[in-house]
Amino acid sequence: TLELVDAAVDPSLLEPIKETIVKADGVKGCHRLRGRKAGTSLYLDVHIEVYPFLSVSAAHDIGETVRHHIQKTHSQVAEVFIHIDPSYSMGANVDKKRILENLERRNSDVIPRQRSAEAIVSDIISSHFPKKMCLEHLMLHYLQGRVLLQVQVSMSPEILIRDAMDIAKKAEEEIMKADASICQVSVQLRLGQQIEQLQLAASKSGANDRHAEKQ
Repeated sequence: TLELVDAAVDPSLLEPIKETIVKADGVKGCHRLRGRKAGTSLYLDVHIEVYPFLSVSAAHDIGETVRHHIQKTHSQVAEVFIHIDPSYSMGANVDKKRILENLERRNSDVIPRQRSAEAIVSDIISSHFPKKMCLEHLMLHYLQGRVLLQVQVSMSPEILIRDAMDIAKKAEEEIMKADASICQVSVQLRLGQQIEQLQLAASKSGANDRHAEKQ
C-alpha cells in the first residue's frame, strides 16, 4: 500500500543523492534535502549552496547541472525542485553568531535594495564627480546580512591611472558615508567594450524603474 500513496523517504536513501549533488561543479554544499515517494517515483526538494557573487544566470546553470546529474544517476527520481542559496562557508574564522544577527536584518527596510542603491550612487557621482566619472552598472550583493556594492564606471580616456584610482577611492568613501548599512564599496573602471546584452538589460531595467516611479 505504501508504494501506491505518498510516503516520506528514509534519510539513508537520500545519502547517495546528496553525494551526487555535492560532486557537481560549482556546488559548495547542500541542505534541506527532502524526498517523498509516489508509487515507484521519487520527488526531491533540495537547497544547494553556490558562491555568493555568481550572476543569476551562472547560479541557475549550476542548478540545472545538478538536476541533470541527479536524474541521470538516480533513475527513480521523477522530479527535483532546486533552490539556490549563497554559500556562507567563507572560511574557518567565520563568526556564526554575527552571521545570524546580520541575517535577521536582510528583510528589513533599513538595508538598501537595487533601486535605492542606484539612486544613492547616482546622486553621489552627479553631485561630487559630475565631470570625472559616469555610472554604467551597479551590482548589489548581500553577504551574511551585509551590503556590498560593485560599481562600474567610465572615465575620460585621457585621465591618468593614479588620478582615476584617487577619484575611485574618494567615491567609495562618499558612498559609504551616505548609507551606514553599506559595509564595502568597490568602484571599478571599465576599460574594454561593455557586453551588448548586459548593456541592453541595464537600459531595460532602468526604463522599467522609471515607469514604476511614474505610476
